[in-house]
Formats: sequence, C-alpha cells, structure tokens
Amino acid sequence: MSDKKLARRVQLKLKFNGVDVPENISLHLTGAAYTDEEEDSTDDFQIEYEDRENKLLGKWLEITPTMEKSKRQVEKKVEDEETVHYVVKRGDTLRAIAEEYLGSGEKYTQIAQENNIKNPDLIYPGQVFRITTGGETSSIVKKSKDSRKGKETGSSGISSGAKQKLVSAVLVQKNWNGTGKDLTLDMGTFEIDSIDMSGPPDKVTVKSTSIPYTSRLRMEKKSKAWENITLKGIGQEIAGKNGLKLMYEASDNPAYKRKEQVQVSDIKFLQNLCHAAGMALKVTALTIVIYDAAEYDKKPAIRTFQKGSSDIISYQLGTSLTDTAYTSCHVSYTDPDSKETIEYTYTPDSSTGTGQTLEINEKVNSKAEAVRLAKKRLREKNTQEYTASLKVVGDVSLVAGITVKLKGFQQFDKKYKVTQAKHNLLDGYTVDLSLKQVLEGY
Repeated sequence: MSDKKLARRVQLKLKFNGVDVPENISLHLTGAAYTDEEEDSTDDFQIEYEDRENKLLGKWLEITPTMEKSKRQVEKKVEDEETVHYVVKRGDTLRAIAEEYLGSGEKYTQIAQENNIKNPDLIYPGQVFRITTGGETSSIVKKSKDSRKGKETGSSGISSGAKQKLVSAVLVQKNWNGTGKDLTLDMGTFEIDSIDMSGPPDKVTVKSTSIPYTSRLRMEKKSKAWENITLKGIGQEIAGKNGLKLMYEASDNPAYKRKEQVQVSDIKFLQNLCHAAGMALKVTALTIVIYDAAEYDKKPAIRTFQKGSSDIISYQLGTSLTDTAYTSCHVSYTDPDSKETIEYTYTPDSSTGTGQTLEINEKVNSKAEAVRLAKKRLREKNTQEYTASLKVVGDVSLVAGITVKLKGFQQFDKKYKVTQAKHNLLDGYTVDLSLKQVLEGY
C-alpha cells in the first residue's frame, strides 16, 4: 500500500544474480523496456543508463566459471585407441555418428577434422569416414570417509561452467488509482546476453532474454526419436534437461507413437509440435508455457478501449482479405498404408467470409481429430483479418495473451487478443499493444 496523499508513480525493482552491478545503477537509469510476447518469440527486457563519469560499466562482460569444492578420491583410466571405418547411410548426420561412436554429438568436429570435411552439414551416402575412438582419460570417483569423524577425505576444485548473469524485474504502479493500492507486474527472470556502449555522453544498454543462452534449448541442434509419448511429456523432458519448468495449460494432450527430431533445437522442435497441434508456446520467467489459444480467447476481456479516451495515445487499425476470411475449412488425409481417407469440412457461419475454403492436408487418425484440426486451422487464418496497434497509458494488467475490446471504431469494434505488449517504463509509463481479432464460437 502507498500513501493516498502521494502522487501516483512507477517504481522499477531490479535484482541481479551472477554479475557485479554498477553501484547506484537505479539512479542513472534513462530507459527501461519489457516486451511480453504471446508465443514463439522470446520475452525480453532491457535497461539504459548514463555513464558520464566513465565508471559505471561494471563487470557485465566478465565470464568466469563457478567452482565447487568436493572432497573425494579420483582414479584415472586411459582408454585404448581404436580406428573405425564407417560407411555413411541415408539420413545420417555427423552429430548422430559422433553420438554413436564418440559418446557425444558435440564431437562431430573431430570426425570432420580427421576426414577433411569442409562442410559438416554436407555428407553423402557411401562416404567412408575414419573415426578414432578411445585414447581418452576417464575418471572413477570414490568417496572415502574418515572413520573417526565420518567425513570424506581428499578435495578437488571442480568447474561447473560459466555462471548465468540474471536479472529479475518487477514493476510497481504506486497509488495508481488514487486509492493507495499498488499494482504489480512481475516481469520474470531474464539472462543478460549483450552489453552495448555508445556516446558521448556514455550510455550503456543492457539487453536480456527469457530463454537463457547458457542453456542448449535454442542453440544446439539435436536428432532424436521420441516414441510413445505425449506433447506434455516431451515438454516436461525438454524443460527439465534445460533447467526450466513446464506449465501446461490445455485440456487436450496429443499422444504420439513416434516423432523424429532431426537436426533442430529443442525449442524449435517443440514449437513445430505445438503448431501442428494448434497449441501456443512461449518461454517466460524460466518456464516453458504450452497452452491452447482457443481456451485463452474465451476468457472475458479485461479492458475496453473507447475511441477518444485519454488512455489511448495513438492507434493504427488494419484489415486484410488475403489468405484470411475463409468461410470454411476442409481437412482431408489418406493413410498411405490402409489407403483409408478421413475428411471433414467445417463451416461456422456460411454468411461470413469470402466464400473460400481453406484446404488442409495433415495427418489425422480419426474424424474427431479432423474436426478439431479444421477449427484450429480456420481460427489461425481468420484471426489475421482484423489487426490493431495501440499506444496506451501504462497498465500492468496489459500482458500478452489477455483479451481487450475496442469501442467506437466502427467495423473494428471487436474483441482482440494481445499478441505483444511492450512496456516502456521510464519518462512516462506507456504500453505498445499489438492486437489480433478473436474469433468467438470456434
């Protein structure tokens, strides 16, 4: 709570982890922005501050490994070298071959160097690769205890990799409605990924993202066969391996007998699965969120923006009939083995749209799946018919995924989903909103 007698104001609370923050940085801030995305793109947060005295750059760029002390005994063993001649088969990748023979896909460069392969992404069936295995030192850890004190003996320093540079941000609107009640937006935790400096006068820009660069979630391309698993199960495994949590908010949970992840990152593979299932995916606050966009659209609008209101600083509205405004959707799939065809045509209201039919040829296992797919694909296309952009007075409740209504804008008076909300936090708190039409009823 705030004092009702005080003027309304915005307070930005920052908490840093893994980095030496310049002293009194909050006193030198000249800008801050938080971009909340509905799906696919990553959320980001950045701050700007002045460094007129040339002493506030700090140690943002220092990358040091963290050390953990461990009391233990280590026995080392050197493996014998062995040469393997491998014939490339169709569908092989250097990473997959390295995973099989060298124990890690990351060692594909060893095969490339040993065989003078200039482009590791271009290999062909019939090529013969020389692969040298072994010759490595492995360690066997033995924990021994002091019989008198019950403590482990011996010690060693072990590096656990570069320490993440994190920033957590919370925005507080103090006494915003003149009632003394504070409104709060927890923007989440971000990993700092770039520092820029310009001048004169010196200005430092710190940029951070909701998907950590230190995780392999978006950087490492992988090949893997997923069998007898659900979308939620894949999401949980990928989140866990990358040090993230999973939030699954959908009543439907597609099951797969087999899915191939072929030389794509975990996040791209998961995005593709979500798109195919008509789901939305985003990463925020170190959490992977998978949700059904249609279920979110049914929630009540939290705000109505009236044309002429002082809350609206500017607006831009648009409509398009190109690849939108379909009247119906026809799903048709023929099983290559049984030759059985499953098809369904969905028409929510024959009096609307351009009269065109959206044709979808994607795998479905039943008519019920065809019905769900037809509705989802028609929604995805037709939501792009009406779009809008607003710049409004700051409001912490305006985040991606919520719905709002426009009033007084004639044919644009509709319900919209916020696909992006960019909060500009200093020198007058404002929010830039990107909106797309909500299609109710399907």
